[in-house]
Amino acid sequence: MQRVTETSLLLQNSILNQYTQSAEQNISGERLIEAEIDTGEIEKIFSWRKLWKYTGPGFLMSIAYLDPGNLEADLQSGAVAGYSLLWLLLIAHIAGQLIQSLSARLGVVTGKHLAQSIRQYYSRPVTIVFWIITEIAIIGADIQEIVGTSIALKIIFGIPLWMGTLLSAMDTITFMLLQNYGMRKLEALFMVLISTMAICFWVEMFMSSPDVGEIIKGTLTPIVPRNAFVEAVAIIGAFIMPHNLYLHSALVMTRRTHNASNAKIKEANFYFSLESGIALFFSYLINMAIVTVFAKVFYSPNEDKPLPGLYDAASVLTKSLGDASRYLWALGLLAAGSSSTITGTLAGQYIIEGFFGKIFKNPGHRVFITRSIALIPSMFVAVYSVNDFDNMGEILNVLQSLCLPTALIPLMKLTNSKLVMGKSFKTNNFWKYISWIIVLIIIGTNLLLFLDYLNKMPNLFLGYICGGIYFVFIIYITFLPIKEEMRDPLKLNGD
Repeated sequence: MQRVTETSLLLQNSILNQYTQSAEQNISGERLIEAEIDTGEIEKIFSWRKLWKYTGPGFLMSIAYLDPGNLEADLQSGAVAGYSLLWLLLIAHIAGQLIQSLSARLGVVTGKHLAQSIRQYYSRPVTIVFWIITEIAIIGADIQEIVGTSIALKIIFGIPLWMGTLLSAMDTITFMLLQNYGMRKLEALFMVLISTMAICFWVEMFMSSPDVGEIIKGTLTPIVPRNAFVEAVAIIGAFIMPHNLYLHSALVMTRRTHNASNAKIKEANFYFSLESGIALFFSYLINMAIVTVFAKVFYSPNEDKPLPGLYDAASVLTKSLGDASRYLWALGLLAAGSSSTITGTLAGQYIIEGFFGKIFKNPGHRVFITRSIALIPSMFVAVYSVNDFDNMGEILNVLQSLCLPTALIPLMKLTNSKLVMGKSFKTNNFWKYISWIIVLIIIGTNLLLFLDYLNKMPNLFLGYICGGIYFVFIIYITFLPIKEEMRDPLKLNGD
């Protein structure tokens, strides 16, 4: 009897060891970025040195708040409403900070980014729909980034727009080369690009001599002018990008925190949240500068003028501020387009391998194929629409808004789940309700934007059919419970 018991225990231990090894291999096999940065031992007091070790993922994430689509939303809100929508710009960044912190928290606690977690806790058909919608969102963002870069190249060098769209594909080659030098080098590049945007747009703001009192009033007074409703909705819809939630949850895994103690995970959550807040604060200052400039040089409440786009903005600035402002605008736009194209490349890798597993053995093949899925259709659309980008930009903002809930809702459900996050790290009730309120406001705002655009469609019946199917799916995933799977035995979440 004793031998039978010993044999049984040995068999159980063997099975457990095999499962543990399998889980370890699965985690390492799915991890797309090596945890190459050691954050050191836990420190009980705040440390600037420790913050520096965690600094990087938030700044890469913040690029999505500074892409050409957001810059166009900024300049048009300033052109239509003056300083009146600055308060909404601030609230959009605060809401973005909460959502992005949840995204980072998911990656730190589970050791899996959002795409991997969706694959684990949702059925295969739902996962595939999520992936298709996310790829559509990336294509939409790519079009804005490619056209934004080509406009900047035309302003600076006089290159035709169609040729600029083709040259923008070189960003992918640049990214492939930079990946070989490590994540810290890539993060340093993005900080340089963000600094370039900050310098260019803030110099323009000081050149325009804005009214400081009106800036303070616009930041503190929550009003939306009647003629600026679409621009207000665009500010909310354009800032949080669907693919950015996947990106941020993956980037935090470049720091060695997974399978650590609860104290280490809490430290990582704190510093990543703080770093994200700092990055988004800089993003807010840059976006605010653009709104302020065009509120000063273009806004006229008693005059009905066609709104400037990304290319027209250079002419508007030149008339008011001189030739130098034209090139400052173009240089900042070039930095925005190039940086957001590279983060789109990075996000594309996480998304496709997260949803379908590690299907590429060669890193070069992974970058080329995952990028081509979004880049090739983006290039075709960008080339054909580049001369009518203002109308295309409105369509793309609506597209991004419609894709966003399919990333937000799974993120909320996963981070609110004790099954996924553990008892110690699931979102507490207060922040759960706050985050869901924000999500519902975003979805409701996006619905208004969609309905406004729907009335402009040539085939209204087809629009209502497609819109109805889409919103039925959104309601379905809102109430769809996540799958109850065996907990990862390697996780130490204190439950």
